[in-house]
Amino acid sequence: MGSPFTAQQRRKVKHDSRACVWDNIGRCIGIQILCAVPYVLLLVILYATLFGRVFALLAAGYTDNYILGSAAAEGLNSVWGVLFVMLVITGPLQYGLMRFYVSLRRGGEPGTGTLFQAFTSLQELWTGIKMAFCLFFRSLLWTVGPTLLYMFALMVITINTIVTRHAPPAGLMTGIGVLYGLAMLLINVKLLAYRAGWVVLYDHPDCSVWDATAHAGRAFLGQFGRLLLFVLSFIGWYILLAGITGVCLFLGLLGWRFFGGAMGVAVLAAVLLAVACLYIVLGSFINAYFTTSFIGVYETLAEPQGEAGPRTPDGGENLQ
Repeated sequence: MGSPFTAQQRRKVKHDSRACVWDNIGRCIGIQILCAVPYVLLLVILYATLFGRVFALLAAGYTDNYILGSAAAEGLNSVWGVLFVMLVITGPLQYGLMRFYVSLRRGGEPGTGTLFQAFTSLQELWTGIKMAFCLFFRSLLWTVGPTLLYMFALMVITINTIVTRHAPPAGLMTGIGVLYGLAMLLINVKLLAYRAGWVVLYDHPDCSVWDATAHAGRAFLGQFGRLLLFVLSFIGWYILLAGITGVCLFLGLLGWRFFGGAMGVAVLAAVLLAVACLYIVLGSFINAYFTTSFIGVYETLAEPQGEAGPRTPDGGENLQ
């Protein structure tokens, strides 16, 4: 079990991480943009695979539902290949991203090329893929129960409504949805502990992914409440990001309606460009701030256990 993680330690970890990220804000923005590019391209390919042929037929004037349905079915049959590619690159990219943040947190000066480091070695590529599967499997183990219960409750309510021909009590569906959302929030906080397995792999590339996540999870035993408070302490940043984005979009739409015509479109386009830049900068800062702080929390909890020794940007942890 990890040692108690106090509010003072949390503030210190966050203060150090914020200063570290701010000193390297250009690196953080660069690696976030690089990380987003493959996902955006794959999403475009996924969208084109699913709906490209359907839209092409519609554009050509086809309206027969059978032909359009066949085209949609072909897209669904082909989508598995795109999803497989997404899975293959997700693990190695996440491995590279976490390497970047671990090194940054420990005082290193990693380059944005760190993101693609796992693709230079078949062993590291395979490790990244296995880690993605491992985290997905652990997530499935925790979420399948509540999700099945939620679906069962909805099914029971639906059947009861059909049989009795009476609508369910007001707020029942909303209440069940809120309870499910709260349960998933708590589960995701629990699952966050396993993400520290990337830090273990950083120091011990030969460690199995299951052992790495298990080792990381042990550091957070008895610390769930403090980990939850840590996560909630970042809500203000995400509210700020959403608020600024929403206000800017509102002003852009207002300008578009007020000016009208080409001027209105130009104002809206300028605002959208500004919002995109602001979202990238502030979003990259928040993500880097949260990730490096989380790494700091893990290292603070792990070191007193005798399971982690002094660390350097090159590693040096003693895995028990």
